[in-house]
Amino acid sequence: MPTTSYGHELSPGDDTDINDTPVCCDDMEATDGVRGGRDYTCPECSSVVSISATGLVNDIVDA
Repeated sequence: MPTTSYGHELSPGDDTDINDTPVCCDDMEATDGVRGGRDYTCPECSSVVSISATGLVNDIVDA
């Protein structure tokens, strides 16, 4: 399932709010990422979205 934020499908390089929890199959769980960013993991399919401290989507790894 595509990862979305406010109904927009996220892709690497997109600008989003680091505090906005993306949605995949369900709400994603946040953990601290590298250099002040956050990693969001889907509890159902294990996809991971990495967002930098400035709000850029660094990577999306589909499980």
